[in-house]
Amino acid sequence: MYYLVKNGKPYGPLSFDDIRAMDLAGTDFIKQDGWDDYKELREIPELCEQLGIKFERAVPQYFATLDVRLLAAAIDYFFAFIIYCVFALTILIKAEDKQEQLSLLVFGLALIPAIKFFINVISEGSSRNASPGKLLLQIKVTDEKGNPIGFGRALWRNVAKITCVLTLGIGYLTGFFDRRQQCFHDKLAKTLVIKGRLL
Repeated sequence: MYYLVKNGKPYGPLSFDDIRAMDLAGTDFIKQDGWDDYKELREIPELCEQLGIKFERAVPQYFATLDVRLLAAAIDYFFAFIIYCVFALTILIKAEDKQEQLSLLVFGLALIPAIKFFINVISEGSSRNASPGKLLLQIKVTDEKGNPIGFGRALWRNVAKITCVLTLGIGYLTGFFDRRQQCFHDKLAKTLVIKGRLL
């Protein structure tokens, strides 16, 4: 079943035949059972095709705040730490010399940021456009028009984060003063971190 908002007036529940019989525009809002929120009709390719409406990707309007992004990064570090723990367990089992075990474990700690880096590049460049932390918090990385960024831009975005570290975090703080919450590395890579309307 579908629910509509047309000219500010709500309709529904409606069947697909009901909505096909209505004179709908791409800017009318529609929601189907199971959806979290309404979307503009022109944002939904399958409905656009069935109803003869031109598909248009909506320009991002809702941006993830820096506190949510920080929590997502913490979750990503947790996943990286779990991978390190598997590495550490292997070291403890295979290395016989205690001194060797200790040095390898300490060296392994330095790998955690590198593991997070590769997790972010692969997952943000994938079709989900989100690292594990972002996925759990229902936010994702897109270009400035809301399109997927691909692996090349995901790599550049995560390399650009080094500038934020080198500026002692000032690059991250720029997001507080930006309407779209873009940090310095987002500006360099021309990316956004977006969320759904209700999140």
